[in-house]
Amino acid sequence: MKTVDLVERIEGEAKLICSWKNNKVSDARIDFLNFRGFEYILEGKSPLDALIYTPRICGICGQAHLKATVEALENIYENINEKIEISNKAKLLRQIGLNIEIIDSHIKWFYLFIMPDIIKLHSNDLGIYAPLKGKRWLEACKTASETIKALAVIGGQWPHTSYMNVGGVMSDPTRMDLINMQNYLQMAVDFFENSISGVSLEDYLSFDSLNDLEKLDKDMNYFKELCFKYHLNIYGKSHNRFISLAESNLFRSGKIKQKIVNKIDLSKIAESSEYTFSLNEEENSSNKHTWSKLVTYNDSFFETGSLARAIISNRKFIKELHKSFDDSVFTRVMARVDEMAFLINDTKSLISKIDLLENSFIKPKLSLNDIEKASGLSVVEACRGSLYHKIDIENGKIKAYDVITPTVWNLGPSNKKEKGIAQKAIIGSPNIEIAKIVLRSFDVCSVCTTH
Repeated sequence: MKTVDLVERIEGEAKLICSWKNNKVSDARIDFLNFRGFEYILEGKSPLDALIYTPRICGICGQAHLKATVEALENIYENINEKIEISNKAKLLRQIGLNIEIIDSHIKWFYLFIMPDIIKLHSNDLGIYAPLKGKRWLEACKTASETIKALAVIGGQWPHTSYMNVGGVMSDPTRMDLINMQNYLQMAVDFFENSISGVSLEDYLSFDSLNDLEKLDKDMNYFKELCFKYHLNIYGKSHNRFISLAESNLFRSGKIKQKIVNKIDLSKIAESSEYTFSLNEEENSSNKHTWSKLVTYNDSFFETGSLARAIISNRKFIKELHKSFDDSVFTRVMARVDEMAFLINDTKSLISKIDLLENSFIKPKLSLNDIEKASGLSVVEACRGSLYHKIDIENGKIKAYDVITPTVWNLGPSNKKEKGIAQKAIIGSPNIEIAKIVLRSFDVCSVCTTH
């Protein structure tokens, strides 16, 4: 038996096709059917135009795309041995903007997508978590909205900011701006303590054992109880392999298959369009079923995202949960909520380190439009996981632009060797409701995937 479901309440939509045997999912396929084509749109454009286009790939992770673009463009200068200077102030403001975007996304994802679906396993009455009217739902939306205002202070707007530029940022905050940003972030601290974890942020950040689960209160505790009741600590397991491509003061790069290896060789990343629709109708065949490519590292699928970052960066609480529950829905969601706490704390610290007397922007001596031929690439940790951008320019114009998003890593099609990350995770689900929860635990972004 097969079932076909259109999965909504994600960024875009996806088609989930499940095969069933003995009342469990025996096989799964995830199709993305709406093509957007940003990679094609960018061809022939001026390199700096990418700073306007790529943040519009996604309405949630525009900062990540912006940062990836500006760093890929700056990598071009590095690759032609043309020195450019980026001030520490600019680097801090870029990371702060990205952190805030991830915090905002994590709050919305947990309350708008994860909690309602899991509660529905227990009761049709969502109570305070009911969309548009529930007390907690409204509090979460307000907190996310107030938090993102801290980004608008330096970005000028949100979403689709373009304040990062080659050579720094087009933002010069005042002391009062920094104070306002800290105040907006304090609202996220209060919400995390009073509604999410039920413990102080300081106490939460010290968690390092499985026993600390018993200290949780409020929504994380409710989530934990429902997960154990409906076996979400068992469902959703995939290959148990993880990758994190980018570094920051909070995240380490690396991969884990059987052991952690912190050195990443970006040349081992490979894309395939074997199952991907082509714009040339003559190239399409029955085995092409999605607009998503598939991506592997050294010929293997790896999960990316908050769980990968937690394990590779040695966050002890999540590593202990992973030892007991592997890469289940429970561990994957807990890792993302856990990351929220660390990001809030980290961002407040980064704001305090800004030297207002430093330059925000130092103009490069050479224009990208005057470069005959060069390439650049970058990697950034986005809301959903590792993001990869590569740009080739020729005669001052973009010849090719390649984007590999976290959803391509996690939800791309399988290959002849093994199932994709999310496909394998869905197999074994006892009903379509659990299957969709497993799918949403990766925070699906269809529009990023079909760029």
